Amino acid sequence: MSQDILLQGFHWLSWSVKRTAGVSWYSILRQNAQRIKDSGFTHVWFPPASDSLASEGYLPRELNKLDSQYGSELELRDAIQSLSPLNIIADIIVNHRVGRLAEADFVNPSFGEFGVAADDEYSGPKSFNLDSGEGYAPARDLDHRNPEVSNAIITWMNDVLKNPARAGFSGWRYDLVKGFAGWAVELYNRRTSPVFSVGEYFDGDPQSIVNWIDSTHPEPAFRSTAFDFPLRFALYDAIERRRYNYLKYFDRAPGVLGLWSDKAVTFIENHDTEEIRGNEYATAFPGSSKTLQGYAYILTHPGIPCVFWRDIYDAGIFYETQIKRLIAIRKAYGISSNSRLFIDSAVEGLFYSAYIRGDKGELAVKIGPGSWSPSGSQWNPLQDRLLISGQDFAVWGDNRFITI
Repeated sequence: MSQDILLQGFHWLSWSVKRTAGVSWYSILRQNAQRIKDSGFTHVWFPPASDSLASEGYLPRELNKLDSQYGSELELRDAIQSLSPLNIIADIIVNHRVGRLAEADFVNPSFGEFGVAADDEYSGPKSFNLDSGEGYAPARDLDHRNPEVSNAIITWMNDVLKNPARAGFSGWRYDLVKGFAGWAVELYNRRTSPVFSVGEYFDGDPQSIVNWIDSTHPEPAFRSTAFDFPLRFALYDAIERRRYNYLKYFDRAPGVLGLWSDKAVTFIENHDTEEIRGNEYATAFPGSSKTLQGYAYILTHPGIPCVFWRDIYDAGIFYETQIKRLIAIRKAYGISSNSRLFIDSAVEGLFYSAYIRGDKGELAVKIGPGSWSPSGSQWNPLQDRLLISGQDFAVWGDNRFITI
């Protein structure tokens, strides 16, 4: 059971702020540290910290070098320290890597060309081992069976990223986990002991994501979590197209949430799906009031919710206040990753409604334009139970003694 609430503490163009505003993204995080803590988050997911060929950080070059387009190593460390005691999650890219001057001249840390998977596009010397996942053409796919590679990655994670004298991260967001085997995630987690681990398995099939989660550790309690892309797609269809019936799959929620809520990191937007990406990977979530409907769902339901920076801090004070209110409601009612969910209705064109039982009371949620309210004596008088509402959404609470 988890009561974690994540903030994705960057967006796709965060790296460019220094050019436009003259201040690094890490400095912006530090300046907003108290604001972030006051919002109720427990974890903040940072952008990739290492030197990269791509400004966004997803083509890592010198892993041990923590000066990037997001700011200097010192600014990174200051930002992390300013957010204490929150857990800071590093975005780590271990599927692939680029060389310093050539395709595979890996330095800082260095490991030989034999660290490149045998079936990579690279024409130079390679490992005898095939890639343990899908190929990635823009960079060299690494051979995680090669001890020189895996030991260098583990040393980087422990001695550089986790080390408070260098950075001070306490958990991992694994990028592009379709590109390498789940046993490698198990190896890295076992050797680095993160407080939190989540994988980006970008797929619309919840069972495929659950299979990946299963592959990350033989013991269920120690398996990684994963982002719930299928739920995000279902929420998009429900809220944008009023296909509220998509939010009920037999008697359970769609996506990983319905199969294994304790391992589902729920979200409605991230740096890959936001509007600036131009629908490169997925259609951006509809904005304004529809964004709040999405957060009314993930912040009241089981799973581990993740809020996107732009949605809370770049959308204006009204949206920040509403999302903070939803976070406060979640905490006050003790909603956790495996709280009991009962879906009352999911009617196409009208609404979705559900009850969620937390440790300190029960919430009732309605999303959609149709008329619905919770029934039962504990909800009377109904007007006293309404905790938050907006265009096409409402949340009620059955415990009148909770102050939010």
